[in-house]
Amino acid sequence: MGKTDYIIIGGGIVGLMTARELSNQGASVAIFERNKTGMESSWAAGGILSAMRPWAESTSSVLLSEQGKKLYPDYAQSLLDETGIDSEYIKSGLIISDREHAEKTRVWARNGNIRLVEDIENNSDNINLPDYSLLLPDIAQVRPPRLIKALRLSLENSPVVIYENTEITNILLKNKQFQGVEFIGGKVIADSVIISAGAWSKQILGNIGAEIKIQPIRGQIVCVKSKEKILNNIILEDAHYLMPRKDGHILIGSTMEDVGFNNGTTKVARKELLDWAYTVIPDLNKAVPVYHWSGLRPSTASNKPIIGQMPGFRNIYLNTGHFRKGILQAPSSAKLLVDTLSGKKSFMDIENFNLEIAEKSLESV
Repeated sequence: MGKTDYIIIGGGIVGLMTARELSNQGASVAIFERNKTGMESSWAAGGILSAMRPWAESTSSVLLSEQGKKLYPDYAQSLLDETGIDSEYIKSGLIISDREHAEKTRVWARNGNIRLVEDIENNSDNINLPDYSLLLPDIAQVRPPRLIKALRLSLENSPVVIYENTEITNILLKNKQFQGVEFIGGKVIADSVIISAGAWSKQILGNIGAEIKIQPIRGQIVCVKSKEKILNNIILEDAHYLMPRKDGHILIGSTMEDVGFNNGTTKVARKELLDWAYTVIPDLNKAVPVYHWSGLRPSTASNKPIIGQMPGFRNIYLNTGHFRKGILQAPSSAKLLVDTLSGKKSFMDIENFNLEIAEKSLESV
C-alpha cells in the first residue's frame, strides 16, 4: 500500500499538466489512467491554441484561454530543454473564412486590442478564400502527440508515479472524505484526489454519489500528406479547419457528434471533411489520406470547464470538462488549481469554474 499527497484520476493532457505543476511545487503525486496516458481525446485533438468562437464565450473562459496562450511558449520550450522532444509550438496564424464568424471576430479583436489582418495575401493561388476572410496572425498551434510524449517523459524523470492500464475498482470514502483508491493488485492512500478524466469524469463521480453534467461529443479528423507545401496558416470555416503541420501533413477537422461513448470513425464523416477541404484547396485531392481518427471531447452544460473543490467533499477536486479547449486551457487550468491548492493568489478567481455555481447559473437560464 502506497501513500501520496495527491491522486489524479485521468492521464490526459489536463491530468498530466496538473501532475507536473503539483510535482514542481513539491507535492507527491500518483496518476491513474485506465488506458495509456494521453491516448484518448488529448491525443486526438488538433492542437489549435485558440478558442473557436471567443466572442461567444463567458469572460472567465476567455481569460482561462488567454492565460493558456501566454503560458505555452515557455511551457513548450521548457519541455524541449528538459526532454529533447519538440512539441512543435508554431505561430502559424488563423484565417477565418466564415462570414458571420469573421464579422464577430473582427469586433471582438478590436475591442480586445487583438492583432488582426484584414487584407490577406494568399500564399497560394489555389486556396479559395472569400474577400471577407481575416487573419489572426498570432494564433499558434502545438502537436498533441508530441506534447504528450514530452509531458510523459518529463513526469517519468520526476517523482510522479504513473499507473497506466490500471482500472480503479473502488474509491475509498469515509464521512464524505476521500481516503484512497483500490485497484487489482493494490491500494494507494492519498490526502486528496483530483478528477481529470474528461468525458469519463461523470462515471467516476457517479461512484461517489456526485452529479455532474458532462457528456462525450465525438470529433473526427482526417490527416493527409501533400508532396508540396500548399498551406501556411490554419483555416477555420464554421466548425471545420485545415491545419498544416511542420512535416507536410495537413489535418482536416472536425465533426461534432452526440453519439455517446462510440469512438469509431465513419465513412460519412471522412467524406464530409474531405469534400469540404477540396472546396477550399482543390489541390488537396492530390494529397494522400494517411490517417483518420476520432476522440470524445468532454462537453459541459455550462460550456466551460469545471475546476475546483467538489461541493460537499473536503478533499475531492475537479479539473475537467474542457470540451474543444483541452489543449489550449490545460496549462492555465493546472496553474489555477494548483495555485489555489497551495494557497497562492492566481491569475483569476477559481470560483468562476466552481461546479455548484455552474449548476445554479444553468437553473437561471
